[in-house]
Amino acid sequence: MKIKDRIINAIGCIVCRWILSCYDDGLVVQRKGGAKQRIKVFSDQAYKNIIKPSYTRTKDTIQVGDVIKGPYHGEVVVTYIHDNLIDGYYRADGIPARNLEAEIFKKLVGHVDVKVGD
Repeated sequence: MKIKDRIINAIGCIVCRWILSCYDDGLVVQRKGGAKQRIKVFSDQAYKNIIKPSYTRTKDTIQVGDVIKGPYHGEVVVTYIHDNLIDGYYRADGIPARNLEAEIFKKLVGHVDVKVGD
């Protein structure tokens, strides 16, 4: 890493620590037009799984990595799609779910990191 990059990274870490220690809901900045903007520090995983999918446009079709919810099921992360059936795991406890009918589900989140393995 170059010295300039290290300095910028160190300053960024100091600012992040300051925001986290001084403000519970993030730092509020007043813009020139009068609008308020909130600055909040998130972990990388929280950003990928919650923040980014909330402001990116989701597609109507269900894809691998989507979080879906049905009338009798909790939140399910899709790991495999075949014909009109979906395989995945329940987001809360990781129990596998197999052969769920795709048309009864609606998409909650566009994409999350899929767990692989036991």
